[in-house]
Amino acid sequence: MSKGSNRRLRVTSADFPSIGTSLLNVVSSGHEIDLADDRFLTVMIPTRGRTQVRMERSQRTIQEGAALALGPSERWTRVEKGAHREFRASLAKISLDAVPVRQILPMGEFDPVLPIASSALPGFKALIQYMFSDLASAFPTLIHRPASDLFAALVIEHVRQLFLGDPATDPAVRPQTALVRRAEEFMAANLGDPLTVPMIADACGVTARQLQDAFRRTVGQTPWERLTARRMAKARQGLLLAERDTVTGIAFDCGFSHLGRFAQAYRAEFGEAPSVTLQKAQAKTGAIRTSSTQIG
Repeated sequence: MSKGSNRRLRVTSADFPSIGTSLLNVVSSGHEIDLADDRFLTVMIPTRGRTQVRMERSQRTIQEGAALALGPSERWTRVEKGAHREFRASLAKISLDAVPVRQILPMGEFDPVLPIASSALPGFKALIQYMFSDLASAFPTLIHRPASDLFAALVIEHVRQLFLGDPATDPAVRPQTALVRRAEEFMAANLGDPLTVPMIADACGVTARQLQDAFRRTVGQTPWERLTARRMAKARQGLLLAERDTVTGIAFDCGFSHLGRFAQAYRAEFGEAPSVTLQKAQAKTGAIRTSSTQIG
């Protein structure tokens, strides 16, 4: 620990064994650590203060708001609070032995520092923030199934996006309408399950990159965007028909685990909150039942 009064270090973590990934929040007055990490990818995202990482042949400094992804390596790390009262950071520890990770990353020799798709970083940071806010609430949803399984699928998709390279660097793959159709049929049959793009690709007998390229060239969307659109359409139908008593139940049935994102996307798509749609449908259903009773 760094010298001075009020020294402290607090680490909060949430583990997803099914995808070999742990998400962590770190609060520290400042500390140093030496470690040898041989089977994990680590993504460091300081939100207050900065992080210095020294490896055998290089040294990196991560300012708040940036991120650094590290493959298996021996390293020394120092975190500093800077002008803040304390250092804060989010981390992801991703096991290279987990099957979902082997499906989304090129397994081989890793450089100590891995490139991150900067466009995917804000969404990943927001996902971690949402998760810890939910777990700290009086009635968390993510500790129960099916929400926990659905959220694990969402986590691995965000991880995949972090390390997704430029498709232009891969050999060209001709768009296959039949492949997209098979993938869409699989999505439609399994909307409520914790799907990932590699799972959909595996069901179609192709790689995740081939599926991604086919969707972009054929329908102008990624497989995940297409899956989300299908889930949203199903949720809309469920709300209009009042198939469940709560928005949460309908959202989970359709494969949504991030309720805040679902509500925001639904409002943007349909011009009203999902709760409003459900209330209108329930009121209409109640009026029809009352009218039928009176006629009888």
